[in-house]
Amino acid sequence: MLKRALILAAVVSALAPAAAAHATGVFQKAGPTVIYTAAPGDIDQIAAFETATTIRFTRFGGASFGPGPGCNFLANDSDTIDCTKDGVTSVVLDLGDGDDVASIDPSLKVPVIFNGADGRDGLFGGGGMDIFDGGAGDDNIISRDGVAERVTCGTGRDTAISDDADNRDSCEEVQGDADLDGVRHPADCDDTNPGIHPGATDVPDNGIDEDCSGVDAIDLDRDADGTPRPQDCDDTTAAVRPGAAEAIGNAVDENCDGIIAPYPPLVGSIQATWKKSGKNTRNITLLAKGFPESAKITVVCTGVKNCPKQRVVAHVSAKADEINLHGALGKRSFSSKARIEVQVTRAQRIGRVLRFNIGAPGLPTVDFLCKPPDAKAGPC
Repeated sequence: MLKRALILAAVVSALAPAAAAHATGVFQKAGPTVIYTAAPGDIDQIAAFETATTIRFTRFGGASFGPGPGCNFLANDSDTIDCTKDGVTSVVLDLGDGDDVASIDPSLKVPVIFNGADGRDGLFGGGGMDIFDGGAGDDNIISRDGVAERVTCGTGRDTAISDDADNRDSCEEVQGDADLDGVRHPADCDDTNPGIHPGATDVPDNGIDEDCSGVDAIDLDRDADGTPRPQDCDDTTAAVRPGAAEAIGNAVDENCDGIIAPYPPLVGSIQATWKKSGKNTRNITLLAKGFPESAKITVVCTGVKNCPKQRVVAHVSAKADEINLHGALGKRSFSSKARIEVQVTRAQRIGRVLRFNIGAPGLPTVDFLCKPPDAKAGPC
């Protein structure tokens, strides 16, 4: 549209010194046709576009015009005429003998018949199957719209910017490659940009179809990790691809196997025996067995006054397959409100928590809990 506007401005500047408004051209409806008839000697400069109910004609220079049957001035605007479009199947512009300019908006699909007659005319087609007759004089005809049309340039040295499919006659200069990239419209899908044509390099994912293939190229490896989509399950992160090292416990599927690896649980067991001691309960054995090296074991007592004042912490070494934790409790007798908790934790593992609720003498109940790294203990 910008290129069309520039051409129109250049044509108007070249063709049209201001003309005295000594006569009036007329727009009128005759059956299914809107006809414009120029007054002799007038220079017409007319644009046309479609509204919801009319075809609107605007004078942007040149001679004045007026309405006939089926057409009316727009309220308080003697430079604009509306012709009702109901039933209209064509528009005829008889522009007469001046150096005229007529520009039809591409949105107007009703065929327009341009009769340029004498003079150096600039004729800009719309979106319908238009017919152009430049007549005598050095005319400029722009018919490029992807529709096969008849273009008769007439006598004089004429220039036609047209589609390959147009039927041209008597046109001395034919511009079918406006951007001079070696490819003519319509094969060139944007003939205003020499960087866009069949065979051009299509830059992926930029929203532009540089090679006129009908679609923008897609970069299947945006993160440049050597693995294209869809094999790469996250093409925004180079660390995620098939074969990458899977980091456990981070909610990311680094190796694209469809599995998010959780933290594994700690392997081992806590063994305990208890004995009734009057109304209380005494620990007999408390052993940690089979836990891996560097696991940390913590014994905590709460709820009663005779609990050990400090928590007891032990660390599993490579040589220790069994750790005796009974010493943390000793020969104390615990009342029913006591709670003994044994926690086993290790980096990047789901820890184990056994919570002994003393309750009835000699018969503690046990809660088996799990403790993920950096989280509180809860149900497994």
